[in-house]
Amino acid sequence: MAVHYSRKLFHATGVVIVLVYRLVPLSRPVAAGILAGIVVAWGALDLLRARSPEVQAWFGKWFRAILDKKDMHGWNSSTLYFAGCAAAVALFPAAPACGGILALALGDPSAAIVGGSVRSPRRGKVSVAGTLACFVAATGGALFFFPWPVAVAGGAAAAGLEALSGAKADNLSIPIGTALVLFLLT
Repeated sequence: MAVHYSRKLFHATGVVIVLVYRLVPLSRPVAAGILAGIVVAWGALDLLRARSPEVQAWFGKWFRAILDKKDMHGWNSSTLYFAGCAAAVALFPAAPACGGILALALGDPSAAIVGGSVRSPRRGKVSVAGTLACFVAATGGALFFFPWPVAVAGGAAAAGLEALSGAKADNLSIPIGTALVLFLLT
């Protein structure tokens, strides 16, 4: 399986979201509003892209480095990525929201890179090595905000959601589901 590294690097925007949210004195409603604005902008571009072959061609030309074939039809996974981050910030206090966002930013690309590079048993498109990489990376991200038992539970939630969610759905399920688990355990 080929790994689209520039696309996985795009996931690092979640780290930037967490840093801005934690370092800039933004209230939860303001942070959620900013992220919702990004979702609306990307969503509008998705709608334009779906209705206009010219916009579709422009989109493909300018965002080729981070696009996958699945992004050329339906909702772009970037829209869903920002929607998942916005929902985590809107629904949960800062620490669980940031843990969920870092699970997406670190765990999902780790799963793809390791899963696509290391031979291990597979179930469909999901590999044991990729799921383990997601668990380790998501747990590491959660350790910035939580003690290790809670971080491990968050990492397990992220790995499970990454393995069970569809190709685009994980951008919603990982930050929200992981934040929920972290919230419930604190």
